[in-house]
Amino acid sequence: MLLLKEELQTFKFAAYVKLLKWLKQRYKILPFCEVTSNDASFLLLRHDIDASIRVALKMAGVERELGVRSTYFVMFSNKLYNILEKDNLEALRNLAELGHEIGLHYDMPTYEKYGRDPRLTLETEIALLERLINRKVFSIACHNISVMTGEDPFKNMTEYINVYAPRFLQNYVSDSCRAWYPRQLEELLNFKYETVQVLIHPFLWTEDVCELDDVLEMLFQDVEKENRDYKRWWLTLLKNAAKMRIKDGKQRDACVCQ
Repeated sequence: MLLLKEELQTFKFAAYVKLLKWLKQRYKILPFCEVTSNDASFLLLRHDIDASIRVALKMAGVERELGVRSTYFVMFSNKLYNILEKDNLEALRNLAELGHEIGLHYDMPTYEKYGRDPRLTLETEIALLERLINRKVFSIACHNISVMTGEDPFKNMTEYINVYAPRFLQNYVSDSCRAWYPRQLEELLNFKYETVQVLIHPFLWTEDVCELDDVLEMLFQDVEKENRDYKRWWLTLLKNAAKMRIKDGKQRDACVCQ
């Protein structure tokens, strides 16, 4: 167990695989949509997709191979990915087809900027997400709740499962910012909890050991590459269109001269 604890500090993808294998020895690992009042002991495995759906899909595939199902929370108001973009939507649908639950990750500061009832925005996003993935949305999770100045207005709503409801926070372990709380991680690895929620952010885990700054650098390099490719696509499109207009114009002039 001590060796595993040390490995988890590296945030290598291989260490995450070892963590799942370790936890499977003791816990019934569930997505949020499957927890019931009859479950006396379980582990709720949660993933907030804050940076990349494709990276999340990789993690989801490994979990599938290990017989683990979890809940992935996806955002509409995210500057690093667009759910409606073809490749991202296909990745999200593939993730769902692996047997994982898809929930809504909502951002309250963004909701407040819309100038409408936040509940209407929540319902709108849930309805659209359900249409996109052809699955019912059961669970919701607030983004960056630790830096919110006010209360989460959806904390106690009954229509959906809120991961920050009091009953899910009695025991809570998170890899946020690549900074485990040592005591919580140790108690998790020693199976001290009867029930526990574990939050894992897929983009924080890498194949090789690297610093957090390097993780962010790689993330934004990928975004910049996509933007460069998109720029080249637009330039090609515009140049081809311009050539066609010029060619068409010459043909018209030829017709007039005749």
